[in-house]
Amino acid sequence: MVVLSLTVQLILIKFGNRRKFSGRYVKVVSFLVWTMYLFADWLATVALSTLLRSRKEQISSPLVIFWVPFLLLHLGGPDTITAYSLSDNELWPRHLFGLCFQIGVALYVYVKFWTLTVTKLNFLAIPIFIVGIIKYAERVRALFKASSMRFRKSVFHDDERSYQLEVELLQESSKGDLRLEQYLDQRRIDEKYRYLYRAFYLFEVFRPLFSDLKLRVYNNLSYIFDLESKVGAEEAFKIVEIELGFLYDLLYTKIPIVTTRTGVFLRFLCLSFTSSTLIAFVFIVGMHRYSKSKVDIGISYLLMVGAIFLEIYSDVLHLGSDRGILWLSDQDNKVLKAIGSRAVHFTKPKKGIQSMAQHSLLDYCLHPRKLKLAAILNKLDSEDNTEKYLQTSWKEVSVDLKEIIYGHLRKKRTVYQKSEFEYTVLSELLNERGLKVLQLAEIDQDFGWSVSNVEFTHSLLLWHIATEVVYNDDHQRFRAGKLGSYCRISKLLSDYMMYLLFLCPAMLPEGIGNIRHQDTCIEAKNFFHNKMDNKQVIRALYGIDIESRSLFVQMGSMRKSAFFEGCQIAVQLQNLLDQFRWDHEEKWEVIANVWLDMLCYAAAQCLWKEHAKQLQHGEELLTHVALLMAHLGLSNKIEMAPLFGRLKDVDFKPSFYWNRLDRLASYLA
Repeated sequence: MVVLSLTVQLILIKFGNRRKFSGRYVKVVSFLVWTMYLFADWLATVALSTLLRSRKEQISSPLVIFWVPFLLLHLGGPDTITAYSLSDNELWPRHLFGLCFQIGVALYVYVKFWTLTVTKLNFLAIPIFIVGIIKYAERVRALFKASSMRFRKSVFHDDERSYQLEVELLQESSKGDLRLEQYLDQRRIDEKYRYLYRAFYLFEVFRPLFSDLKLRVYNNLSYIFDLESKVGAEEAFKIVEIELGFLYDLLYTKIPIVTTRTGVFLRFLCLSFTSSTLIAFVFIVGMHRYSKSKVDIGISYLLMVGAIFLEIYSDVLHLGSDRGILWLSDQDNKVLKAIGSRAVHFTKPKKGIQSMAQHSLLDYCLHPRKLKLAAILNKLDSEDNTEKYLQTSWKEVSVDLKEIIYGHLRKKRTVYQKSEFEYTVLSELLNERGLKVLQLAEIDQDFGWSVSNVEFTHSLLLWHIATEVVYNDDHQRFRAGKLGSYCRISKLLSDYMMYLLFLCPAMLPEGIGNIRHQDTCIEAKNFFHNKMDNKQVIRALYGIDIESRSLFVQMGSMRKSAFFEGCQIAVQLQNLLDQFRWDHEEKWEVIANVWLDMLCYAAAQCLWKEHAKQLQHGEELLTHVALLMAHLGLSNKIEMAPLFGRLKDVDFKPSFYWNRLDRLASYLA
């Protein structure tokens, strides 16, 4: 059990922080981490309780008692994962009680079997007890700091020296009213660290959003919510990726409490104690010659070497993390700065989110599962999530897609800025679902109802089906290269939004999306034949005229299906080409812009706590877009307020200080 407990610790430290990345196997990694996370605490607890119930004559070797403090150390868990989900952070009182109880049990067990062990081994376990208590206490502290109540309080510090700090802020007028790049220039931050500092300061500004707190800032401080012109799409997504990494570390790992002066000292202390115990153990075992306990001696060596390995591996991970490099580069010590400089070169360069999930409703309905265990699986998995996940593919988030998304957001920011940051204009921009795109294309009379008169999930299904049908029809008639980049982007965004509806519905606006999606799938499966391929499906869909299609819609009116309505939109879109009202490129540009609006709408409507919660299952493009929108002031949680009352009468000019972000409340209106 002790060896198995160590094995679980090694698995967790390896895969604990891998689940934050997107990719095909993120669900598998997430399931593995969840299993090991639950198993780790249970295993160490059962091992301790087994020893607690044992009698002295049942203990085969005195070395067995030497393993007790290692179980306490394992209960502290690896640094890469303290909480599996946000709800685990709320259970910090339970872990605090567990800390006190398990320490008591471990000490009782050790004292109970004190006479069985060699005297020197009795005292040799004391350093390991101290390390175990430190590790467990760090875990409880990390859970406490990440709990919703503490996380919200940590955003705005309630400092007793508030008046003195206000005076200091007034005296530091030379450092106020600076854009972030100007402030970094003033601090003479090395170019190789710029991206880290840029992301860190912006993360401190936008951290309140993840507690669903609202930021109301004066108009003349609007530059805080605007990325510099030198920041392009690639750099913007890179900043957001690092910020979400900071958030993940804060909510799910020990890294924020380890990368401090106290944390570094405790790391050094733990490594010193464990290493000295190993050295002392070698001499003691050699002197007493335990010839009958070779297996127990081997296990003892394995536990100590494993503990040292875990410690060193954790330290390497900390120093190589974004927060670790930032901490090293900010120190006055030349040695630490040199380590940070080296670590930058060995870290993998950030490129922003790399992959996005894809799900096609037509493929899901055309290729149903044909397993013998289907009936059993349907009872255990009524939502058919297993099949949905198996039919999910992953595509690269290309530079072109990032630039188009970022350009779309910049256009919205320009409109918002021209209105002098009117909140009503912001609300209109955030509520756009494609109607203005259709109005500019002068087709809103034909298609406007599909993005304005129905709920969002209905719009999503309608335009996904239409995009699928038009995309497949165009690819049957033309080569893919002729359709342009907007065609590819439309398909990517359409399948991604369908993936969110299928497997992450909590991130989309509330509605009857689940019911509508099920009814749409039922109607699609009823229409398709078992052996129909994609070409036959497209021909069949285009083979039904508008009158017959309307009849199908009326027949299925009791259901909430969007299947035939989506097919009708596809036919109307293709008919506009026959009328020579636009060409293929213009058609796909309109479709792509509709999907961009839908993506922005979903990102703005999703609760920030849902974005934080989703990080435990891998990063999502929607979260990156939402945070990028916040950087441009495009969030309903950010309001630009004009000066009013006495402040306006006395010509008050509020200032912003990047070096006093712990006083963020001072800058709010």
